[in-house]
Amino acid sequence: MKILVIGAGPAGLIFASQMKQAQPAWDISVAEKNTQEEVLGWGVVLPGRPPRHPANPLSYLEQPELLNPQFLEEFKLVHHDQPNLMSTGVTLCGVGRQVLVQALRAKCVAAGITVSYETPLASVAQLEAEYDLVVVSNGINHKSLELPPALAAQVEFGKNKYIWYGTTQLFDQMNLVFRENSNGVFAGHAYKYSDTMSTFIVECSEETYAKAELEFRSERDAAAYIAKTFAPELGEHRLVSQPGQGWRNFMTLSREVASDGKFVLIGDALQSGHFSIGHGTTMAVVVAQLLVKTLSAEAGTAAALASFNARALPLVQLFKEHADASRLWFETVSERVGLGNAELTASFDARRNHLPPLQDALMASLGYALGR
Repeated sequence: MKILVIGAGPAGLIFASQMKQAQPAWDISVAEKNTQEEVLGWGVVLPGRPPRHPANPLSYLEQPELLNPQFLEEFKLVHHDQPNLMSTGVTLCGVGRQVLVQALRAKCVAAGITVSYETPLASVAQLEAEYDLVVVSNGINHKSLELPPALAAQVEFGKNKYIWYGTTQLFDQMNLVFRENSNGVFAGHAYKYSDTMSTFIVECSEETYAKAELEFRSERDAAAYIAKTFAPELGEHRLVSQPGQGWRNFMTLSREVASDGKFVLIGDALQSGHFSIGHGTTMAVVVAQLLVKTLSAEAGTAAALASFNARALPLVQLFKEHADASRLWFETVSERVGLGNAELTASFDARRNHLPPLQDALMASLGYALGR
């Protein structure tokens, strides 16, 4: 079987390496539109300690410790300068996205998978003629690839503005910090992902963004303004941005089906979800493993993709519901800034309680995929 994976991010790389392990004779290649060095992002949050947790992509690397993962056991919410510290309930793993992606790429190459960079995109007809299966894992770049009409993306934009920074300040817990100034309320999400760096995501309402004139500030001045707003947490440490990673409204991308003909979608290309629930990379691993399982277990590609649709779509829909509930909570947080720390923490904890547990659904899907 000849398979092309479009997109050399975590979803596509986990699928390619695991599929090659399950079916060594299959011809699997990966095409990436960016250069080999161009990997965006700072740190990401993963579940558990490798190699014991199968939803953590580090568990599929021979020496995960070389990526300098950071293990987080506590969550801290700061409001009105009052910290509320509690257990996360599970071990969380912070790791740099760049080193993770490069390690997964190296694993694919070592397995005999060709990874091509700066690859121009072919037409649907060309791809259908050349490959038995095309796995689309190019993130939320929904306009960069022509797909069959059945796979058209539904796109929604959130109301808050956000930006993804890095900083040399180290946060030993998962931090959620609320800071208010004359322009409005800012929420900071922070955690360390190496011995020297942390992720620092900031979001605010469009009204606050406009009042702070962030649209008209240079990248440097905007980062300095935000660093001053969060000075109690950052001290003298700067916030650093990346090219192409400026302020934006969160985009939720979803599809009504996961596959059509020879095309199948995984990762953020299938369903993106708000960063505040921290399950994006976990979803990429679980859905990739589901596709590996169905392609290995079913007789024929059509049956495999039908099975994948039936199993993946309920999971990604639940993921969307959880992510949307969390996004909406942050978009309306100004209604709760008058609450004390304990009350705000309780509201934050309860924001997804009306939904079936996502963790249970993830583990059930992963258990099926891995034959457990």
